[in-house]
Amino acid sequence: MNKFSAPQIRLTTTGCVAMVSFLGPLFVGQPIHAAGGPFTAQQAEDGHTKYNSHCAQCHRPNLQGGTGPALTGDAFKGKWAGKPVADLRTYNQTKMPPNAPGTLPDDQIDPITAYILSKNGVPPGDTPLGKDTASAQIPK
Repeated sequence: MNKFSAPQIRLTTTGCVAMVSFLGPLFVGQPIHAAGGPFTAQQAEDGHTKYNSHCAQCHRPNLQGGTGPALTGDAFKGKWAGKPVADLRTYNQTKMPPNAPGTLPDDQIDPITAYILSKNGVPPGDTPLGKDTASAQIPK
């Protein structure tokens, strides 16, 4: 090889797949993120019980709305889709429940928010939802 020749690089099939998987989203403008949602399955399961205790009386057990708005479906997605999970989490923490806003601690808000996201088709992941891990966007 002379001083003007580029070094040759050989890529295996595995190497190509790995490179495309990692770099591919950069070329189409998509963020790179881990598979799964911004909460764990256990957290969403725990949220179901907490939701029933704190939210179901207004939003109904099926999340379809009652005296409070529906927390699933087109109306919910129209308001929250594309926004950071942190926005929904903060709203829940500062505005809910309406008769005592801001009274539910993180160990209540995070599972409830995870449960709502799960009922809107967001898959669970490996990282529990919390104020420091809520940067993911709610899918459109």
